[in-house]
Amino acid sequence: RIDATVDLAVEASGGPGLAPVEGRRLASEARGVLDVLSNRRDAEVKRALSMVLDAVEALERELELLQRRNMLSARGVALRPCPVSIGADGLVAERALDRVGEVVVHLCLYMRGQQHLLSLPAEVAPDGRQVCFNNTDPADRDTLVAWIFEQQRKERRRELDAVAG
Repeated sequence: RIDATVDLAVEASGGPGLAPVEGRRLASEARGVLDVLSNRRDAEVKRALSMVLDAVEALERELELLQRRNMLSARGVALRPCPVSIGADGLVAERALDRVGEVVVHLCLYMRGQQHLLSLPAEVAPDGRQVCFNNTDPADRDTLVAWIFEQQRKERRRELDAVAG
């Protein structure tokens, strides 16, 4: 567990959920075509195209994030900064959350220059502060754990810099 401030919103469970984002992932399809190119002859072209596809993938991720935020906004769900102690299994909020019982917790995490918007099924305890994540999608759990490790690494680096400085 780490202590952090995250952008967070809580929504009643059983609602419409976040619909899948419309559109095709063109960058991943293009990578399949790019893999067909010969490694020796077309190395420079392949490298240049790979860099372009990296940019397209980043734009696709950003577009998906904007679409998901707009879906939440249209339902009146706003992400707000909230100090928490968070781990892969749940979180403890510094202040009581708006709902208790079965909910969906929306977390916006900033990791390696990218935003990740996770929507996690959860149970908020009667005190309104303790949240236990339930049936978390493995990809979302991996993202959350990677974010926690990154935050721990940053904190260790700050501590070492303070000692060395």
